[in-house]
Amino acid sequence: MKDIPLFAVVVLYNTSVSNSITCKNILKISNHHINTIIVDNSTQENNNRELCDEFDFTYISMHGNKGLSKAYNRVLNYLKGQDGIVIWFDDDTNISQEFFDHLCIAAVKHPEVDIFVPVIEGQDGKFWSPNKARFFKNKQLKRVSDEIKNEEFNAINSCTASRLVVFKNYRYDERLFLDQVDHSFCRDQRKLKRKFYKLPCIVHHNFSTRNKRVHLEELQKRYKIMIPDFLTYCNVDIYYRILGYVKVIGWGIRGSIQCKNLVFLLWCINQTRLWRRK
Repeated sequence: MKDIPLFAVVVLYNTSVSNSITCKNILKISNHHINTIIVDNSTQENNNRELCDEFDFTYISMHGNKGLSKAYNRVLNYLKGQDGIVIWFDDDTNISQEFFDHLCIAAVKHPEVDIFVPVIEGQDGKFWSPNKARFFKNKQLKRVSDEIKNEEFNAINSCTASRLVVFKNYRYDERLFLDQVDHSFCRDQRKLKRKFYKLPCIVHHNFSTRNKRVHLEELQKRYKIMIPDFLTYCNVDIYYRILGYVKVIGWGIRGSIQCKNLVFLLWCINQTRLWRRK
């Protein structure tokens, strides 16, 4: 089988390489030469550079938390001129031998495919990625075997594997700090008529669960990043901007119910005003 260069990129934020589930699992993979790249968005001092030398990982420091898009683009600039496949990972992904085996087989068997995605199953038993792109709520797969048309293919960042040719004239939108980076990428690639492929394997992932009762401060901290990213993602025309405002108000209502405080809804509305002034 043709040996396709693989570049596994793990983005860290105040996490040690030695504590990263993803990094531990990558070290266990056999029969594939994986070029592991650590992009460190940490704001705290650590010894990740030394650990990368020990594990033969490439280390790239962002010198603070510059956001996901900038971290991805830094790696793409580093890989400019290379051939192969780049795979994005969170630091806590239960990646397996099976994933890399299926990826390499599919990459050779389907040269027409640009982007490969495994099925991501959450601890709740639901299939979170890939899914069918919808504005208010993406449509999840009911079964692993369910098909997704290329024109509605959507996936989360972690475990998405793309041929580097995809990024020859493309970079991630650096206006997006954390949220919607994956949705924006998939939307752009659908418009460019890139070919997606759902790998016949499952990766198990523990997603953070929503508590029935949360504190106001916790919600504000999370949505202070989420709302600007989402409204920027929606800023393509007046129709989507209006839908974006509607969804933010929906978040405000839901959050107010969760924390039993109407202040959160008013705070969300004010966040849309602040975003519009930028």
